[in-house]
Amino acid sequence: EPRGLLGRTVATVEVGIKARRALDRVYRRIDAALAGRLGTLADPFEEAAELPAARRERIDELLDRIVRRGGDAAAVERIGDFVTAAPDPEVARIRPLALARRLALDPDAVVSACLHAAHEGLLVLLWDVLCPVCRIPSQIQDSLRALGQHAHCAACDVDFELDFGNSIEMIFRAHPEIRSSELGTYCVGGPAHSPHVLAQTRVAPGERFELELALTEGNYRLRGPQLPYAIDFRTDPRAAAERCEIELAHGPTPETPRVLRSGAQVIRLSNQSDRELVVRIERTAPRDDALTAARAASLALFRELFPGEVLAPGQLISLSRMTFLVTELEQSASLYDELGDAAAFELIHEHFRLLDARVRGEGGAIVKTVGDGIFAAFPDAAAAVRAACGALGDLAQHERTGRLRVKAGVHRGAAMVTTLNDHLDYFGSTVHRAFELARRAGAGELFLTDAVAADPQVAAQLRLRGIEPEVTALDLRGDPKPIVHRIAPLSAPGR
Repeated sequence: EPRGLLGRTVATVEVGIKARRALDRVYRRIDAALAGRLGTLADPFEEAAELPAARRERIDELLDRIVRRGGDAAAVERIGDFVTAAPDPEVARIRPLALARRLALDPDAVVSACLHAAHEGLLVLLWDVLCPVCRIPSQIQDSLRALGQHAHCAACDVDFELDFGNSIEMIFRAHPEIRSSELGTYCVGGPAHSPHVLAQTRVAPGERFELELALTEGNYRLRGPQLPYAIDFRTDPRAAAERCEIELAHGPTPETPRVLRSGAQVIRLSNQSDRELVVRIERTAPRDDALTAARAASLALFRELFPGEVLAPGQLISLSRMTFLVTELEQSASLYDELGDAAAFELIHEHFRLLDARVRGEGGAIVKTVGDGIFAAFPDAAAAVRAACGALGDLAQHERTGRLRVKAGVHRGAAMVTTLNDHLDYFGSTVHRAFELARRAGAGELFLTDAVAADPQVAAQLRLRGIEPEVTALDLRGDPKPIVHRIAPLSAPGR
């Protein structure tokens, strides 16, 4: 409270008049944003920065170039609007899948447009290193070459091993020549940075607290920064238990239920320690709005536009799950004897073109050719099976390639990522098994491992095509008698 007349006068003007007017403008703008009168891209707190005319012309020029390069016109236009009008923090970290959801656009179109935009200089491609505990970016790298095998999260004070499929996310930012924006994490404890945290409470020493939840069916984890353990549990509508009790100082017991009824649950927390403990309930399902490095590496467009985005020589990074398609062409040597080098090469080239079209069409990428076959990577099993079925059908029905004896195998599992011959490549037992499947298949056949056939989307897809795989056990090196699903030659139309 001001002491003198001058202080009271200044306070009246600055607080009573100027600050009141400023707050009134802010609150009216927030109200307009909530009512939808400002559009989806506007900042609720402040007016958008006006870009100079020269920069707007530069943006329009780049957008036209991106469309000519093959970018979806609608997605490119909306991204241009976003880069022009969105607040600084948002253009400093653009997550393409989250942006596609926000703008109600096709995710593949937005990812493609962002890749083209980064190649043309509208955006800059970057990599977020995500902490597996808090899911907040612990580091930002401008190249895959800068990644190591481990990273550290200062917020959680934990070291963790990098995983191509979980802890590395492709992001973009507006190019500095287009807009100046500062990369950073604002309000590190804010709920926007921890969408997986569903509940959090502090339990005082000696306190008993009942945490009432309403978790839907799924997988969850109870943990805390001071707790030396984590409790994984799931909720199921058929479960009998609705309550459980946990003594935080000692952790779970064998009697602690690990399955609770979905809908409403009560977890009673007891803190017999001498310090306050923070407890969180987290959803353990992976975020579906992250364009992981694993998914990015399986995009043909990314590999084409950014061939230099590879790991440092000798660097290995684990990959928890990836699906691989391998094809093999039988008796290709006889084609050269029968048709001559030029005609045989032209026929095999057409076979590669058809394979590549199907792989790209399903969101995969050909990692390399091996002999007269391909080794392709996909982010999910259903896309790989669609590509395999479509490619084998195309080859069998094509007037020029119908004579070729092509076979294929699809397998899914963990792998390692590295750089070989200046390209991102994969190796490990999963890769070896995919090659072995293709080798063991007959002409026109597709072999799927149980890990692939058990995928619900794959099973639904095969039913839709009217395909009933033959289930058999097959001797594969390193895996005695694995279950293999054999699909007969796919030569019938529509298959």
